[in-house]
Amino acid sequence: MVTTAPRRPQPARRRPFPRRTQAEAARFRRSLLLVALSAVAPGSAQLIAGNRRLGTIALRAWAGILIIVGLVAWQVPLDTLASLAVRPWLLTMFKVVTAIVAIAWIVLLIDAWRLGNPPRLIQKHRLMLLAATLALIALVATPFVIATRYASAAHDTVVSMFSSGDVAAAADGRLNIVLLGGDAGDGRHGNRPDSIHLVSLDVRTGLPVLISLPRNLESARFPDGTPADNAFPYGFSGDGDRSEYLLNATWTYGDANPDLFPGSSNPGAEAVKQAVSGTLGIPVHYYVIVDLQGFQDLVDAVGGITIKAERDVPISHGEVISAGVQQLDGFHALWYARSRTGSDDYDRMARQRCVLGAMLHELDPGAVLANFVDLLEASESLVATDIPYQQLPDLVAAASKAKDLPLTSLQLVPPLIVPADPDFGVIANEVRAAFEASLALGDGPGGADETSTSPPDEPDDIAASNATPDKADADEAEPAAALVGEVCSYG
Repeated sequence: MVTTAPRRPQPARRRPFPRRTQAEAARFRRSLLLVALSAVAPGSAQLIAGNRRLGTIALRAWAGILIIVGLVAWQVPLDTLASLAVRPWLLTMFKVVTAIVAIAWIVLLIDAWRLGNPPRLIQKHRLMLLAATLALIALVATPFVIATRYASAAHDTVVSMFSSGDVAAAADGRLNIVLLGGDAGDGRHGNRPDSIHLVSLDVRTGLPVLISLPRNLESARFPDGTPADNAFPYGFSGDGDRSEYLLNATWTYGDANPDLFPGSSNPGAEAVKQAVSGTLGIPVHYYVIVDLQGFQDLVDAVGGITIKAERDVPISHGEVISAGVQQLDGFHALWYARSRTGSDDYDRMARQRCVLGAMLHELDPGAVLANFVDLLEASESLVATDIPYQQLPDLVAAASKAKDLPLTSLQLVPPLIVPADPDFGVIANEVRAAFEASLALGDGPGGADETSTSPPDEPDDIAASNATPDKADADEAEPAAALVGEVCSYG
C-alpha cells in the first residue's frame, strides 16, 4: 500500500490588479503631473498634451521673465529698485503686467486640468485633482496679489501725498529740506512747529548734514528781495509779545499774512522755509512737516529704533527711559524726543537729532520691504510736504546712500549762538563749515568711510556748542560741524 504525504496548503495567489484600476491610476497620475508641470513651468502641459504652439509661446515667455528677474536681482541694487518704486507710471505699468502674467498663468493651469481629462476619472480622483488644481492656483496667485497690493499702496501714497510740480535744482550740489515736527492741537492757535531741522543731502555722494535750529530763535531773517524781507528788513520782530516773533511763530504769521508769501498754497510752511533760508544763508528747496502721532506710527511700522541714552530721561506717567542701550517703540521714541522734564529746548534738540539719525539708520531696504504696507499706511498720517513726486527718485537714491554714511550734525545752540540775539555771521560760518566737513568725508583718503571731522588729537564726537566758547570769540574760533554725542547715540 502506497501512502503519500499530505500536501501542504498553498498560499492563495493574489488576484492580479484589474486593468481598469491600473489604467485609472495611470490617468490620475498623468493628470496630476500635467497640473504640477504647469505650476512649475507654465506652458509645459500644453506642450506635452495640448496646443504645442501655445505651450511653446508660454514657456518662452516664462523663461524670458525668469531671465529678466534674475538679471534685475543680480545686477540692480535694492537702492535703485527703491528709487524706481516711487514713479507712479512705472507702478501702474507693473500692476498691469503683473495682472496679465497672473491671469495667463491661472488660465494655463485650468487648461492643464482640462487636459487631464477629469470626466474619465472616478469621482474620488476627480475631486482630488480639482483640489490640487485649486491649491496650485492659490499658490501661484498669492505672490502676484501681494506684489499688486504693494504697487497699489505705493502708487496711491505717492499720488496722494506728493503733488506734481517742477523739480528743484540742487544748490551747490545739495538739496535742502526743512523737517518740521508739527505741534498743532487743542488750545493752540495755528500750527507752531515743535522742532525745526534742516536736512541737506549731497546729490552726488548722499552725505547728509543735519542742522538743528532752536524754535525760540528771534529776529529770523528772510531771503533778500522777498516781500517778507521788505516787511522785516532787520529780522522777524515787532511790538507786542516776543513769543509772536520767534522762529516757530513764522508759520502762524504766514497763515495770517499770505500776501507776504505769494505763489504758495501753504503760506505758513512757505514762511518757515523762507525764515530758515534767510537765517542760514542757503536756499531751502522743500519742507516736510511730520505729524507727531504719525511719527509714532512710523517708528512702530519699522519695528522700533535702537539708541544709546547717556542719561535717564523722564517721560509720561512717571516712567523713565533709562541710560544705556534701549529699543524704543513709537510711543517711547516720541516721548524720548519730546520730553521736557529736567531738560531744556537744546537738550531736546539733541535728542530729536539722535532719534532722526536712528530712524535713518533703521530704514534699510530690507526693513522697508518687510514693513512696506505698514510704512505707507503710517506715512499717510505722517507727512505734509511740497516735494513733487517727480523729485522722489533722486531723493530716495540720495537717502539710500545716506543711510550708511556718517551724519554731520550742527546744533545752533548756546553758547555758539544766543537765540535772543543771534549772530548771523557766525551762523553762516558754522553752516559753511558743516558742509565742508561733510564734503571732506566723501573726498578724503578714506572716502565716505572717513567719519572723523576733528583733528587727530580730538575725539570724533564733539558738540557744536562746545566748539565755540562764547559769542565774542566766535569769529576767531574754528567753526564746528561734528556729531553730537553727549545726549545719545545710535547705530
